Order: sequence, then C-alpha cells, then structure tokens
Amino acid sequence: MSQDWTEYLKNPFRLAWQPEVPLSDRMIYRLLDPPLTRYWIGFWLTLTNQPAPLQDWNWSQGWEANLQAGAFPPPTSLFVARLGMTLLLPISLLSIYALGYALRGRRVAWTSLFLAGGHALILLHTRRAMAEGLLLSGSTLTLWLLSLPAPNPWLLGLSAALAFNAKYTALPLVGLGVLRLGLLDQTKPTYTPKARLGAILAFLSAFTLLTLALNPFLWKHPVEALKQAAAARQHLITAQVGDFKVANPLMVAESTSTRLRNMLLQVFFAPPQLSEAANYNQALATSYNSYEHNPFHSLLRGKTGGGLILALTLLGMLALTLDRREALPSSRLSTQVLILGTIFQSGFFLGWLPLSFQRYYILLVPYVVLWTAMGIDSLLKALNLLLDQIWRK
Repeated sequence: MSQDWTEYLKNPFRLAWQPEVPLSDRMIYRLLDPPLTRYWIGFWLTLTNQPAPLQDWNWSQGWEANLQAGAFPPPTSLFVARLGMTLLLPISLLSIYALGYALRGRRVAWTSLFLAGGHALILLHTRRAMAEGLLLSGSTLTLWLLSLPAPNPWLLGLSAALAFNAKYTALPLVGLGVLRLGLLDQTKPTYTPKARLGAILAFLSAFTLLTLALNPFLWKHPVEALKQAAAARQHLITAQVGDFKVANPLMVAESTSTRLRNMLLQVFFAPPQLSEAANYNQALATSYNSYEHNPFHSLLRGKTGGGLILALTLLGMLALTLDRREALPSSRLSTQVLILGTIFQSGFFLGWLPLSFQRYYILLVPYVVLWTAMGIDSLLKALNLLLDQIWRK
C-alpha cells in the first residue's frame, strides 16, 4: 500500500472509489484504513529508492508460501520504513516534555520525558512500520497545542487531522478541540461567543479539508464511498471478533467491564505484545527472543512495575485535587486538557473498542506518563517537607 504515495503524486483520482469498478484488494485497504501511514512509508521508500514488494502479504498463507511468492520486503526496505517512524519519536517526547512543563514546571517535564523515553510500549510500537509512530506524534503534538493559551485553530485542526489520518482511534481529539476552543479558559473579554464559534469553525474546516485531501477515495462519490468504508470496517471487525473468539477469547471485549479490565491490563501490566495472532510465532521466534533478551524491553511492566505505575498514576490524580490551590494559574488550561483528554480517550475505548490489541492503547500512554510524573512530583514534595521538618527539629 506504500505505492499509494507514488500514485497520489501522479494522479490521485486513480485512487478514488467508483461504484462501477469491482473492489480490488488495494481499494478495500483504502476503505478500511487511514492513509497517512502508507504515504509516510512510501515517501521514505521513494526517497531512498527502495523497491516495493512483488506481492502483498497473504495472511491466510504460511510463512514459506509468502516468501516464495515474493511478499517479504527486502531487509533494507523494512529498515527504512521503521526508521521513518522512529524519526517521529522526538516530536512525541518534546510534546510530552512541554505538556509536563505547562502542568507543574521543570521537574514534572523532565520526569515525563524520561518515563516516556523508557516506556516499553513506546519503545516497541513506535519503531514498527505501522501507524503508531505517526499516531503518537500527531496526538501528543495536538495535546500540546490544545494546552497553549491561544492556539491557532487552523494549525490545531491540521494537527488533529494528522493524528486521525494515522489511526481513527484519535477521533476524541476532535471533540476535545471543539471543547477547548469553545469553553475552556475563555476569560478574555475579547473572546466573545462569535469569536469562539469562529475558532471552532476554523478548527473543523482545517480538519475536514486535510482529511479530504489525504483520502482521494472520497473524491468522486463521497457519500457512497463513506458508506462502503463503514460497511467494510464493520465487516472486518465482525470477522476479527469471530476469529479471536476461537483463537484467543481474552482479546475480545464485548462489555464495558471487560474492556476496562483489558485496558488496564494492556496499559500497565501485560508484557510488550509483539503480535496479536500466533500464526507466525515459530518463524519469528529468533527475532522475538532477540528483542526479549534485552532486560529493559519490559521495564516497569508486570505485577510489580505495572502496579507501581498504576499507583503513581492514581496518586497523581489524587494530588491534583489536593494541590489545586498551590498550582500556578498558568497551569489551569493544561490541567483541564489532561483531565478531559484522559476522560475522552478512555471513554472512547470503553464504549467502542471490541478487541484489546495493545498497540491500540498507545494513545493513553502520554496521559499515564503525565499522571505518573505528577504522582512522583507529589511524593518528592512530601519528602522534602518531611526532611525540612526533621531538619528544623
């Protein structure tokens, strides 16, 4: 699908869905998945003059059958695709640092940066030739823009569109953006209802225009193409749920309580999930063992590490309610964004997510990192206070 980048540059109307043309595998992928990942990988492959695979990978076939068909990408192409994703990581880390600084200052900023830089899920999922690197960088950049005193609504809309077109699970950022521009921290007398409405319309316009520009499958028959995309997505979800009910029932979450349990498990406790299905585990055993041999690949996971992070996350939430009077006025907006972003994204997963793939929850990691940093900061403040009292005595 990375070849869509070349097709887009040559003639994007070739990528449009048309009712009279039979659905190809490529068109089905365009209906199912947002386009930014394949464009980004295609850009890097084109820039470095890397060949595309001869065949698409057939997931219903075995490993050897795919190798013989020429579906395995050359090692250099895989490296380039992964490098392109990894190069986006500094955007995520700097955005998290800036959010931490806005929340409580330098100490929380540095703590957030180190927690994010060493987070097992970030280290794994943002270095794969998949959507998570783009998704995390786009979402954290959007959160930082939301926390600014006067964000540019057009820039904010473009940033939210980049995250959404990396993975559709970033949709809560749109609601958060509308709420931020319409209601949050609107204390300036010049910020009239008319000005708020104008900012919201600019935000939504930028988001919609970039989304349409990136999805040429909508250009010829937008309404019918959207219906086809919704039907294709629903068919895929139904098939996946049915398959995993047989292969791995624990991955299926059809009730809110099950989704909550699985969300906590994947965000805090489960080891890094190298694959969702086990159909190629034997062929990939050497690669898996090499990754898991690194003692830091699962840092702060499991019962002990995950329990500690969960406790510090809850402490950060509790400390926020206790030290509101001590917090700087400038941190009010970033605090509101953190609280509402956590609620919106968690609520989206609890209300909709039918399959508990670990990489889906990467959007929650920045919130967890920031809450954890605030929990650590509250502990350090309490320790300093205790040591000061002991010293005075």
